[in-house]
Amino acid sequence: MTSIDPPQFGTDGLRGRAGDPPMDPETLRRVGAALGVLLQRGGEAQKRVLVGNDGRESAPWILEALAQGLCAAEVAVGDVGLCTTPALAFLCRSQPVDAAIMISASHNPAHDNGVKIFAADGSKLRDEDEAELSALAVALRPAELRTPRTRDRSELLGRYEDRFAEAFPLLDLSGRTVCIDAANGGGSQLAPRVLRAFGATVVEVACEPDGFNINDGCGALHPEALVAAVREHGACLGIALDGDGDRGMFVDERGGVRDGDEVLALFGRRLHAAGALPGARIAATVMSNLGLHKALREAGVGVQVTPVGDRNVFLAMKEHGLALGGEQSGHVLFAAHDLIGDGLYTGVRLLATVGAEPMSTAFAGFTRFPQRLVNVPVRSKPPLDGVPAIAAKAAEIERELGQDGRLLLRYSGTEPKCRVMVEAASVDACERLCAALAAVVARELGA
Repeated sequence: MTSIDPPQFGTDGLRGRAGDPPMDPETLRRVGAALGVLLQRGGEAQKRVLVGNDGRESAPWILEALAQGLCAAEVAVGDVGLCTTPALAFLCRSQPVDAAIMISASHNPAHDNGVKIFAADGSKLRDEDEAELSALAVALRPAELRTPRTRDRSELLGRYEDRFAEAFPLLDLSGRTVCIDAANGGGSQLAPRVLRAFGATVVEVACEPDGFNINDGCGALHPEALVAAVREHGACLGIALDGDGDRGMFVDERGGVRDGDEVLALFGRRLHAAGALPGARIAATVMSNLGLHKALREAGVGVQVTPVGDRNVFLAMKEHGLALGGEQSGHVLFAAHDLIGDGLYTGVRLLATVGAEPMSTAFAGFTRFPQRLVNVPVRSKPPLDGVPAIAAKAAEIERELGQDGRLLLRYSGTEPKCRVMVEAASVDACERLCAALAAVVARELGA
């Protein structure tokens, strides 16, 4: 019997280079079978799983491996095809299925891939469920390999598109131009269709996936081409998705790039003014800029601070009954949208909320504190406060920043990197202090 290492779930499922563990066929077959075993505990009725992907070249064989495991556990598999993570999460919640699997590595390059598993209510699996999946994947005896039975369910995506018409029944974008950059990923077909359904003139940027060009100089991480398109076509808004569409960056009519913090500031103020912000609070992670806290504080809105990750934002919003939350990176969650991070929904809601007002005017009132983030590749991830040189340098920098800035030092949940972030009153201080700490991290732990 072939043995495997326990697949390690990160903050957003399994992720890695396609073909290498845990993204190799044997591990994925076992993960599929383990998920099937967990689902079968829920009674004798036929179990169903939906699967979608963001267009990477490795998606077909990853789907086949997962389906082999699921079918061995007598689970029916429906293939939605090219889609976004939020579209699949919505379908999981709204259709009679027991789970869903998104094959995606989000903003990572094309040679990577991953799997995100959703429970029947559309939420990401709990840590304890992922731990049990990992243990089962190692313990299960692989079944005889058979060609899996999958059913084409791409027609379900129409239900997701209908959701927009239901959510914004009065929105008419006739005569307005919107640019959409789908990062050559999962939203490449969906996003333009949704915008055109509202009557918009749509300019497509990076909406031609070929399996290898996802996130390649485009999308939420690289909005430069979108900025140029907005200016060239006189668009009222540019929407930049990441590869799987769960985050969005936005470009106003002047070409200004607006991130998740600015989106949260805009909606936080407007929802509070409308009496639609329970507890006068939003949820945001420790990575959010101090400028967000200041802008909301001046409007009478507080911030529930969470650890990094949209799952942590989701949990805080559920626990405190909040209407809005998100991350600087572009994950924005609305209670009115089932707490699903969805860059396209955020963009359409911006268009509906701001109306004819220029986007640049709507975003005014947010002043960003200078911020510097450095990702340091590391060979291992020991507790950072247990590495004396790193702990001492971090303490020194925090003393220097005092009340006028902050330091955030943490490991990436999905990559072998340490993130060093500094906010300070000046750009020079940010650059100097961040570089100094990053150098110590690289010296002590660098790959």
